[in-house]
Amino acid sequence: YSMTTQSSHQQRGFTLIELMVVIVIISIMASLVVMNLSGTDQRKAMQARELLMLDLQRINREANDQSRIYALSTQPATDVQPFRYELLAYRTANASHQHALNNTHQHALNQGRDESASNDTWAQVKDQPMKALPQGVSFSIQAEAHEFKNANNSDLISADAPKLIWLGNGEVKPVTIQMYFEQKPVGALIRVDYLGKVIDES
Repeated sequence: YSMTTQSSHQQRGFTLIELMVVIVIISIMASLVVMNLSGTDQRKAMQARELLMLDLQRINREANDQSRIYALSTQPATDVQPFRYELLAYRTANASHQHALNNTHQHALNQGRDESASNDTWAQVKDQPMKALPQGVSFSIQAEAHEFKNANNSDLISADAPKLIWLGNGEVKPVTIQMYFEQKPVGALIRVDYLGKVIDES
Protein backbone atom coordinates (compact mmCIF):
# COMPACT_ATOMS: atom_id res chain seq x y z
CA TYR A 1 0.00 0.00 0.00
CA SER A 2 2.83 2.42 0.83
CA MET A 3 4.45 1.75 -2.57
CA THR A 4 1.17 2.45 -4.37
CA THR A 5 0.74 5.72 -2.46
CA GLN A 6 4.31 6.78 -3.26
CA SER A 7 3.82 5.93 -6.95
CA SER A 8 0.61 7.97 -7.13
CA HIS A 9 2.40 10.96 -5.56
CA GLN A 10 5.19 10.75 -8.16
CA GLN A 11 2.70 10.73 -11.05
CA ARG A 12 0.76 13.75 -9.80
CA GLY A 13 0.49 16.58 -12.47
CA PHE A 14 0.40 20.39 -12.13
CA THR A 15 -2.40 21.91 -10.14
CA LEU A 16 -4.58 24.65 -11.64
CA ILE A 17 -2.87 27.30 -9.51
CA GLU A 18 0.59 26.22 -10.69
CA LEU A 19 -0.55 26.38 -14.32
CA MET A 20 -2.01 29.85 -13.77
CA VAL A 21 1.27 31.06 -12.22
CA VAL A 22 3.27 29.71 -15.18
CA ILE A 23 0.90 31.38 -17.70
CA VAL A 24 1.14 34.72 -15.87
CA ILE A 25 4.95 34.55 -15.82
CA ILE A 26 5.08 33.72 -19.54
CA SER A 27 2.68 36.60 -20.31
CA ILE A 28 4.80 39.08 -18.35
CA MET A 29 7.98 37.95 -20.10
CA ALA A 30 6.32 38.18 -23.54
CA SER A 31 5.03 41.71 -22.86
CA LEU A 32 8.51 42.80 -21.71
CA VAL A 33 10.03 41.47 -24.95
CA VAL A 34 7.42 43.29 -27.06
CA MET A 35 7.92 46.54 -25.12
CA ASN A 36 11.68 46.24 -25.52
CA LEU A 37 11.39 45.72 -29.29
CA SER A 38 9.00 48.67 -29.60
CA GLY A 39 11.34 50.81 -27.53
CA THR A 40 14.26 49.91 -29.80
CA ASP A 41 12.25 50.94 -32.87
CA GLN A 42 11.23 54.21 -31.24
CA ARG A 43 14.88 54.89 -30.39
CA LYS A 44 15.69 54.43 -34.09
CA ALA A 45 12.99 56.98 -34.93
CA MET A 46 14.44 59.44 -32.41
CA GLN A 47 17.94 58.92 -33.82
CA ALA A 48 16.59 59.58 -37.32
CA ARG A 49 14.97 62.76 -35.97
CA GLU A 50 18.30 63.99 -34.56
CA LEU A 51 20.09 63.25 -37.85
CA LEU A 52 17.38 65.09 -39.79
CA MET A 53 17.81 68.15 -37.57
CA LEU A 54 21.58 68.11 -38.20
CA ASP A 55 20.92 67.79 -41.94
CA LEU A 56 18.57 70.79 -41.89
CA GLN A 57 21.17 72.91 -40.08
CA ARG A 58 23.89 71.89 -42.54
CA ILE A 59 21.70 72.60 -45.59
CA ASN A 60 20.86 76.05 -44.23
CA ARG A 61 24.57 76.87 -43.82
CA GLU A 62 25.42 75.65 -47.33
CA ALA A 63 22.52 77.53 -48.94
CA ASN A 64 23.64 80.78 -47.29
CA ASP A 65 27.38 80.26 -47.87
CA GLN A 66 26.94 79.36 -51.54
CA SER A 67 23.86 81.54 -52.24
CA ARG A 68 22.15 78.46 -53.67
CA ILE A 69 18.46 77.61 -53.63
CA TYR A 70 17.79 74.18 -52.14
CA ALA A 71 14.63 72.19 -51.46
CA LEU A 72 13.94 69.09 -49.41
CA SER A 73 12.07 66.41 -51.33
CA THR A 74 10.48 63.35 -49.69
CA GLN A 75 9.46 59.99 -51.11
CA PRO A 76 6.91 57.95 -49.14
CA ALA A 77 7.61 54.37 -48.15
CA THR A 78 6.56 51.54 -50.46
CA ASP A 79 6.46 47.75 -50.11
CA VAL A 80 10.10 47.56 -51.19
CA GLN A 81 11.55 50.93 -50.14
CA PRO A 82 11.59 52.78 -46.79
CA PHE A 83 10.71 56.48 -46.48
CA ARG A 84 13.44 58.57 -48.15
CA TYR A 85 14.40 62.20 -48.58
CA GLU A 86 16.84 64.04 -50.81
CA LEU A 87 18.22 67.50 -51.43
CA LEU A 88 17.31 69.28 -54.67
CA ALA A 89 18.94 72.37 -56.19
CA TYR A 90 16.95 74.96 -58.11
CA ARG A 91 17.86 75.52 -61.74
CA THR A 92 17.73 79.12 -62.88
CA ALA A 93 15.37 79.85 -65.76
CA ASN A 94 18.25 79.91 -68.27
CA ALA A 95 19.78 76.69 -66.96
CA SER A 96 16.38 74.99 -66.99
CA HIS A 97 15.73 76.10 -70.54
CA GLN A 98 19.17 74.98 -71.75
CA HIS A 99 18.81 71.62 -70.01
CA ALA A 100 15.41 71.13 -71.60
CA LEU A 101 16.81 71.98 -75.04
CA ASN A 102 19.64 69.49 -74.56
CA ASN A 103 17.19 66.78 -73.51
CA THR A 104 14.96 67.55 -76.47
CA HIS A 105 17.88 67.32 -78.85
CA GLN A 106 18.99 63.99 -77.41
CA HIS A 107 15.63 62.27 -76.84
CA ALA A 108 12.96 63.82 -79.07
CA LEU A 109 13.55 61.38 -81.92
CA ASN A 110 13.37 58.37 -79.61
CA GLN A 111 10.36 59.51 -77.63
CA GLY A 112 8.49 61.39 -80.35
CA ARG A 113 7.75 64.34 -78.07
CA ASP A 114 9.36 67.44 -76.57
CA GLU A 115 10.86 67.49 -73.09
CA SER A 116 9.16 70.04 -70.83
CA ALA A 117 11.34 72.61 -69.10
CA SER A 118 9.00 72.59 -66.12
CA ASN A 119 10.16 69.06 -65.29
CA ASP A 120 13.71 70.36 -64.96
CA THR A 121 13.10 73.12 -62.41
CA TRP A 122 14.77 71.05 -59.67
CA ALA A 123 17.74 68.69 -59.89
CA GLN A 124 19.19 66.31 -57.33
CA VAL A 125 22.38 67.60 -55.70
CA LYS A 126 25.03 65.19 -56.92
CA ASP A 127 27.16 65.06 -53.78
CA GLN A 128 24.10 64.66 -51.53
CA PRO A 129 22.82 61.07 -51.90
CA MET A 130 19.22 60.21 -51.07
CA LYS A 131 18.83 59.18 -47.42
CA ALA A 132 16.60 56.36 -46.22
CA LEU A 133 14.95 56.27 -42.79
CA PRO A 134 14.67 53.08 -40.70
CA GLN A 135 11.77 50.76 -41.51
CA GLY A 136 8.46 52.20 -40.30
CA VAL A 137 9.92 55.68 -39.69
CA SER A 138 8.72 58.71 -41.69
CA PHE A 139 8.07 62.42 -41.30
CA SER A 140 5.61 64.99 -42.59
CA ILE A 141 6.30 68.62 -43.54
CA GLN A 142 3.63 71.26 -42.89
CA ALA A 143 4.13 74.68 -44.48
CA GLU A 144 3.56 77.78 -42.36
CA ALA A 145 2.14 81.07 -43.63
CA HIS A 146 4.78 83.72 -44.30
CA GLU A 147 5.16 86.87 -46.41
CA PHE A 148 8.46 86.93 -48.28
CA LYS A 149 10.15 90.33 -48.65
CA ASN A 150 13.05 89.31 -50.88
CA ALA A 151 11.52 86.45 -52.89
CA ASN A 152 8.97 86.83 -55.66
CA ASN A 153 9.77 83.87 -57.91
CA SER A 154 6.57 81.86 -58.34
CA ASP A 155 8.63 78.66 -58.85
CA LEU A 156 9.71 79.02 -55.23
CA ILE A 157 6.81 80.47 -53.28
CA SER A 158 3.77 79.11 -55.13
CA ALA A 159 1.58 76.38 -53.66
CA ASP A 160 3.04 73.90 -56.18
CA ALA A 161 6.62 74.49 -55.04
CA PRO A 162 8.28 72.18 -52.48
CA LYS A 163 7.20 72.94 -48.92
CA LEU A 164 10.70 73.38 -47.51
CA ILE A 165 12.96 75.64 -49.59
CA TRP A 166 16.13 77.50 -48.64
CA LEU A 167 15.93 80.58 -50.88
CA GLY A 168 19.66 81.31 -50.95
CA ASN A 169 19.18 84.87 -49.69
CA GLY A 170 18.98 84.11 -45.98
CA GLU A 171 15.26 83.30 -46.10
CA VAL A 172 13.61 79.91 -45.80
CA LYS A 173 10.03 78.80 -46.33
CA PRO A 174 9.05 78.12 -42.68
CA VAL A 175 7.67 74.69 -41.84
CA THR A 176 6.96 72.32 -39.00
CA ILE A 177 8.11 68.70 -39.23
CA GLN A 178 6.66 65.75 -37.32
CA MET A 179 8.48 62.42 -37.10
CA TYR A 180 6.42 59.21 -37.09
CA PHE A 181 6.95 55.56 -36.28
CA GLU A 182 4.32 53.30 -37.86
CA GLN A 183 2.15 56.41 -38.40
CA LYS A 184 2.25 57.35 -34.69
CA PRO A 185 3.94 60.65 -33.75
CA VAL A 186 7.39 60.30 -32.19
CA GLY A 187 9.07 63.20 -30.44
CA ALA A 188 8.08 66.86 -30.46
CA LEU A 189 7.62 69.03 -33.53
CA ILE A 190 10.69 70.36 -35.33
CA ARG A 191 10.23 73.95 -36.51
CA VAL A 192 12.32 75.57 -39.25
CA ASP A 193 11.77 79.34 -39.10
CA TYR A 194 12.01 81.84 -41.96
CA LEU A 195 15.73 82.36 -41.25
CA GLY A 196 16.48 78.64 -41.34
CA LYS A 197 16.92 78.18 -37.60
CA VAL A 198 16.03 74.61 -36.56
CA ILE A 199 14.00 74.63 -33.34
CA ASP A 200 13.23 71.52 -31.28
CA GLU A 201 9.78 72.12 -29.76
CA SER A 202 10.30 69.60 -26.94
